[in-house]
Amino acid sequence: MIKRSKTFKGGYIFQRYLSNPLDTLLEQGIPEKVIIPLAQGFGSEVKLLVKKGDKVSAGQIIGRDDENVSSPVHSSVFGTVEEIKRMNYFKRELEMVVIRADKTQKDYLRVEGFNPDWAKLRQEELEKILYLSGVTALDREGIPTRFKSSVIPPSGVENIIVHGVGSEPYNISLELLLNGKKILNLIDGLRILNTIMPGANMYLALNSRKQKLLEEINKIAVKYKWLKVVPLEPKYPQGYDEMLIPTLLNQRFPYGYSAANIGVVVLNIQAVLSVYEAVCEGKPLIERIIALCGPGLKEPLHVKARIGTPLGEIITPRLNEKLKSRIVLNSLMTGVKLNDLTLPISRTFSHLIAIPEGDKREFLAFMRPGLRQQSYSHTFASSLLPFFNKTADTNLHGEERPCISCSYCEEVCPVGIIPHLLSKYIKRNMIDETLMNYNIFNCIECGLCTFVCPSKIPLLQHLKEGKDKLTMQGCDHAQCILPYFDMKGIEEYRGVTKL
Repeated sequence: MIKRSKTFKGGYIFQRYLSNPLDTLLEQGIPEKVIIPLAQGFGSEVKLLVKKGDKVSAGQIIGRDDENVSSPVHSSVFGTVEEIKRMNYFKRELEMVVIRADKTQKDYLRVEGFNPDWAKLRQEELEKILYLSGVTALDREGIPTRFKSSVIPPSGVENIIVHGVGSEPYNISLELLLNGKKILNLIDGLRILNTIMPGANMYLALNSRKQKLLEEINKIAVKYKWLKVVPLEPKYPQGYDEMLIPTLLNQRFPYGYSAANIGVVVLNIQAVLSVYEAVCEGKPLIERIIALCGPGLKEPLHVKARIGTPLGEIITPRLNEKLKSRIVLNSLMTGVKLNDLTLPISRTFSHLIAIPEGDKREFLAFMRPGLRQQSYSHTFASSLLPFFNKTADTNLHGEERPCISCSYCEEVCPVGIIPHLLSKYIKRNMIDETLMNYNIFNCIECGLCTFVCPSKIPLLQHLKEGKDKLTMQGCDHAQCILPYFDMKGIEEYRGVTKL
């Protein structure tokens, strides 16, 4: 059943951004070589199972650790192990397996036990297939199974939230992911999850503005009483676990911890489709659909690429040579700037965003209407701006100035803190329990405060510095969280790294 559209206080709706990806999917093809990190997604680094010179197959498990919270890692190509080395991969030293690909072989090994008639499989068999496929590493909590793929077992899950809200400036196309029979595949993926975690409530949260898609899904989903289809306003940062849980479940979130710690598993649409592919088609997690977005591209679209493919092979040929662009991973608001395009993609990649670099001053900028620039100001001109398509670059369009106490950052903050006040304490090096009393550790680092600030103050940067300094002083934010929640898997969660 479809419920009324929900939302939360604060946030911001990004509208009509140019260079969102078209509903087009291209196959990247087999690269010359792949570089496979032995930690991808949710879970610890796994133990190496191959050595230099070994012949490997696409879909073969090359790393596994059944003793710690983790999921197996696979070779994404047929080929030969050329090198095994430790590399810095997004601020963490990891073992990497370099495989020279045999480009004549494009198939892959199927996961043991898969069955298109999946309803005949027992719960344990379904869990084993998902674990062996590597799909259990997806998203922030992983998918719980009896094989230590998450910090809680399937019996500890009380709610499952699957979302496709699309609240970022740039988003993967739901129409592309769910075209043709993919809607049926999604429903089967949800049914598989319901079989593994039968005691959990299931919510499918979708963009409320995708009315046609919602109607198509509801026609199928209406027969499943355990499934609630909920339209959500695509207001950033609605896609965050910290916002989905209060919005859908009317339940507080333990900031700084995982949704799994309160018995909730949050997955995106692509993860659930991967659940279906693993169980019904025997497909291991060896490739990823990535949205290529931004005005720095010749054409924004989607690519399907093998995990381990160097970034440069995917993005460089598609850049507009006339522009100097910055490449950002996964989110325009919070993503990492990519300086080394020899690094490989992992199973956590969803977006590669190319934004033109810009630092030039604009003559009489204050007199320009800014028709193509996103604006939060409460002026008559800004009320007309949503009718114009927006674009993005790296130019701040102004210098940092003193805070004018406009309270814009306070208005948009989705967790109800006061960024400009906290920033003033931090800039004056007043780092003490006062910051905790103002709930600085509730900050989810969405970046909206910095985005809306007319004085160009890097508020998010200040808040991060404040939290880091408090932690260095020994302030434990757990004291503000643990007394109010019945938490699960705390020790396991503290020992897991997410990449």
